[in-house]
Amino acid sequence: MSIIKINDHISYIEASDNPLSADIGIIKDGDKTWLYDVGNGEQSLSSIPECKCNVVLSHFHADHIGNIDNVNCDELYVSKETYKHVGRGTIIESDTYIGNMHIFPIPSSHAKGCLGLEVDNMYAFLGDALYSKVKDGYYIYNSQLVKAEIEVLERLKAQYFLVSHYPKLLRKKEDVLAELHDIYSNRDKNSSEILVPIKR
Repeated sequence: MSIIKINDHISYIEASDNPLSADIGIIKDGDKTWLYDVGNGEQSLSSIPECKCNVVLSHFHADHIGNIDNVNCDELYVSKETYKHVGRGTIIESDTYIGNMHIFPIPSSHAKGCLGLEVDNMYAFLGDALYSKVKDGYYIYNSQLVKAEIEVLERLKAQYFLVSHYPKLLRKKEDVLAELHDIYSNRDKNSSEILVPIKR
């Protein structure tokens, strides 16, 4: 799999469907390489740089963490929920700054314990945090989590969000926030869930 360049020090390995594997962010920070997620399956693993890397796992789903035992980790950063699945790493529960890296928890309707990674105050890797659960022809969001997610994303300095499984990965912050505000505006005050019909 090829590595796609975003700028001189941020690139990524594209997601794949067979096996299901998330996009893998690759960030050069001085003499240190960071990975955001490690993907799943040998195809994506073959493109990961041969070096000791600092790794941030976005959440615990297999397409994001499947290769973790085959990656040469220097430091590993995980949420409490992801720690239950991988059994190691430094648990991140609040904003954490390491050089030009900002690791932060993101409330998400998709999965518990999501982490984002903001780089150079310009780009923020979000993994699957923008997504929902899916059931019976609906995207299902938790209204409290959508509100909390908006608040976290609005505080970021990054103007571009890197969203796993999204074509070409890149989304403008303003577009993402407009979409989330729109979802939140359709909440039912008598329900904790926001149901968005899946368009066929």
